[in-house]
Amino acid sequence: MRRLIALLVLAPLAAFAQYAAPGSQGAEPPPAAPQPPAPALAPEAAAASPAPAQPGLPPFLAQMQRHDVEVRVVREGGGPLVDAPVMFHITAGGARVREYPGKTDAQGVARFVGIPTNPEVQNQIGYVVDVQSDGVVFPFAVDRIPTDGGRLELSVPAVGVDTSVLRVEHGMIELFPDEESLVARHEMRLFNDSASAVNVATLPGGGLALPLPEGAKHPELHGGTDGDLVEVRGTDLIYKGLVLPAGSPPAMIRVIYTIPYGPRTFAWRQTLPVRASGGMVIVSRDKQPQQQTAVPLELVAGDPGMTVEDSALDGGRRFQVLRGDGLKLGAGQAMQFAVKGLPSARGPGIYVLLVAVALVLLVVLFGFRRSPAEAGSERLSRAHLEIERDRLVTALRRMRKAVQRGQMSQTRFEREQEAINARLVSIFRALDRLDAR
Repeated sequence: MRRLIALLVLAPLAAFAQYAAPGSQGAEPPPAAPQPPAPALAPEAAAASPAPAQPGLPPFLAQMQRHDVEVRVVREGGGPLVDAPVMFHITAGGARVREYPGKTDAQGVARFVGIPTNPEVQNQIGYVVDVQSDGVVFPFAVDRIPTDGGRLELSVPAVGVDTSVLRVEHGMIELFPDEESLVARHEMRLFNDSASAVNVATLPGGGLALPLPEGAKHPELHGGTDGDLVEVRGTDLIYKGLVLPAGSPPAMIRVIYTIPYGPRTFAWRQTLPVRASGGMVIVSRDKQPQQQTAVPLELVAGDPGMTVEDSALDGGRRFQVLRGDGLKLGAGQAMQFAVKGLPSARGPGIYVLLVAVALVLLVVLFGFRRSPAEAGSERLSRAHLEIERDRLVTALRRMRKAVQRGQMSQTRFEREQEAINARLVSIFRALDRLDAR
């Protein structure tokens, strides 16, 4: 289905990455965690002597200096993380070009030998350290590495499965009236209000199910949402990753879906299995470039804590905004509001029109065909041809009005108009032949 161009442009946000557990073969990889803040860096990087090239490395890495690096991993608020797999990755151009496996000892320290580095080309490469704990891979981005004898300090949160500490914030819901349905672009932010990470991959079904509003159809992930962490199942979004503790960036989910037209007012009702807080719903009050006529939508607050206000941009474009800053919903409690001013559902009228046009075309197309046995016998009369001509002209006029009312797209009208015009030419030629007798 053709999508409308977004009314507001959202700034791109980083997607979450999922990585397989180091050394696993044929096993289901543990869920990935959204990337925590960069780890604290121990001693400052200093000059190092060049190391000889090693086989199997990209040329620019083979000529770089190297350092032996230690990575110490601790649990937040606890002691060292013992016997944990650690993978040190070298990245270039967004791709991982080399990896160094390790494991923490009794002090929580993993040691890596010969990690490439060179201050002159440092901006061409990056480092990511993956730590596996409690069946979850935690990726840490590292800006630079210390010199020989230096150490990176990483802190891994504890992991639980209690979803009562989770909360969904409806960041932004943008609604656009399309040809046959209301198109919604919906951003949800999944927060964790506790001090421990929550691994929702252990839930029944393999993740946290977030249903779309009642009546929604055809959801598609949008805006860089990581398909490894979020899965579409019917009209549910299944989040399968880790939700980091309070103070960490939320898990971002963006999705586009449609709501078929029905009544002129749509009662929005969305029920989530976790706590929810409100964000912002936006509709346009002006005619959009894709529309034949303006469809000014109107929002009606349905829950305490919601407010509706009119707004305008510098260019004069008008919007209506529903804010849910004070909305606080418990798990299983539906978010409710209404969208008024929707186009009427396409009733049988337009379809009857199209069927009638098709029947007329069939009559005109096959009406002039005669078998050899019928040659010289019955001919279409002038009155019959004029009736068919008038029907086609009337059908064109009705379709033009349907386009103006927004009941038929310009593309479909042009396609039908081309076919009708071709049949009209045939009728006019037949009339000319009758006149020439």
